[in-house]
Amino acid sequence: MNSTHKEDQFDMIGHKLMIIIGTTMCILGLIGNILNICVFTLWSCSRRQASISKTNHNNRTNNSSLYLLVSSFANLIVIIYPLLTRIMFDGYNYLITPKNSIILCKLRYYVLHTFDLISLICICMAILDRYLISSRKVYLRGLSISNKRTNLIVLFIKKLSVKL
Repeated sequence: MNSTHKEDQFDMIGHKLMIIIGTTMCILGLIGNILNICVFTLWSCSRRQASISKTNHNNRTNNSSLYLLVSSFANLIVIIYPLLTRIMFDGYNYLITPKNSIILCKLRYYVLHTFDLISLICICMAILDRYLISSRKVYLRGLSISNKRTNLIVLFIKKLSVKL
């Protein structure tokens, strides 16, 4: 009897911690990602306008902000759907029925892993872009062209979505 009472107390503490910590993570994550999206949107728009108006003598534009913008969108989706469903399942003991298991479980798993992978790929591509732009070798700097980067992002996301 005494051990089941302690287990019930631990379950109750775990549920309350999941609600408090999960909600805090969700709110702070939403605020952080929305701010990241605003900053990277402004950064990428200002870079493009500078290259269009030809005020920049160096026509090499930096598209790392585009990669980081896509990464922030992917992280925002991970926070909105998988984290909120985890708070519902573990914090509020939401029961999963066979009718809603496809939407709540299988789609959650797909969204979580797909958008985590998209985020990681975009961060890796931003690192590669920074390396190419800052290289001393001319042929490496020439590999960093904005149209190629934009096409790479779209291509990776399409291939990733089709394979998963």
